[in-house]
Amino acid sequence: MASTYTMVAYGSQGSAVKQLQSELNRRGYSLDEDGIFGKKTRAAVRDYQKKNGLRMVDGIAGDETWGSLLASPTAEEQAALDAAAAEAARPRAEVTESTARRLQELEKGYTPSDEVAAAREYRDSVAALEPEGYESGFSEKLQALYDQIAGRKAFEYDPEEDEDYQRYAKLYAARGAAAMEDTLGKAAALTGGYGSSYAQTAGQQAYNGYLQELAALVPELRQAALAEYRQEEQALETQYDLLTQQEKNEYQRWQDGRKEWEKLLAAAQDEYENAGDRDQRMHQALLNHFEDKAEQEKKLSSSGVRLVDSGEDGGRGESLSSTAAESLQRAVRNYLKKGNGDMAQALVEKYAQRMTPAQRRRFDALLSGGGQ
Repeated sequence: MASTYTMVAYGSQGSAVKQLQSELNRRGYSLDEDGIFGKKTRAAVRDYQKKNGLRMVDGIAGDETWGSLLASPTAEEQAALDAAAAEAARPRAEVTESTARRLQELEKGYTPSDEVAAAREYRDSVAALEPEGYESGFSEKLQALYDQIAGRKAFEYDPEEDEDYQRYAKLYAARGAAAMEDTLGKAAALTGGYGSSYAQTAGQQAYNGYLQELAALVPELRQAALAEYRQEEQALETQYDLLTQQEKNEYQRWQDGRKEWEKLLAAAQDEYENAGDRDQRMHQALLNHFEDKAEQEKKLSSSGVRLVDSGEDGGRGESLSSTAAESLQRAVRNYLKKGNGDMAQALVEKYAQRMTPAQRRRFDALLSGGGQ
């Protein structure tokens, strides 16, 4: 049996749609009764179908939905239905399936493309290369030297503690003893082998002469010890200055490395943001295009022209673009450089199903070390 109801759906226009909107408004919905089956009308139909337990919850007003809405039509309502049937006999404004599908997808809002997602992956991989905080390799040595310098005692000279003085003391004592013995011997020879007070005095004087020479050396030995003390101090300070300069050089290298990383991260962030801006502009351009295309198709179909659906809706392809693949390759290199092979492997597997055979070979070569 032929249906007595006019099926209307997204894109339909006319009195049947207006009647549908009126019936829905009578049941608590707030629709503009403009005769245009738009997103709000479709949402209201779906809501009505769901709330009333209809078998089909598809947002299309067909027999079941109309039957539910018009279970007990009045004469006025029947007249409206008759008018709607007449309206349905005329060509309806429709769009092709591919255009409606693409327009519906675009109206859901912006979704980042592979290029943007890959640029974000690259940005994140650069962030993972952040240098660790600076740690001095010289701090312990510098502290030890500083403690040595700061803890040195003031210069003091004690001949009894001076090894050089002790050597001289032994030497001069030996020479003095030899001189005294020689003097005594000579005196004994003059007196026939007998000692005398003169010989004792002369011998002692010879011995004391050497001790006086030893005493005369003390200022010289003190000056030598002072020079050695200052030389040791200067050596410690020189060593401290050298280590300080080495630490400054090491810190400068760390700073240069961090600045280079910050520049790289800023460039990656700009690349990501620029890709996002381009992508959103493209999304808006596509939305405008398919809105215009839908309007043109509606005009053609309402004038009686039979639309032919090419099946092409201009959607994004399934394979990774070369731009996205390049960004992902750079991200994988960064993770491998950081020694994070697990992150690199996970990133490749995340996009593996989207890769062309040639792309997959390049990524496999990277992971195996042959693509560095």
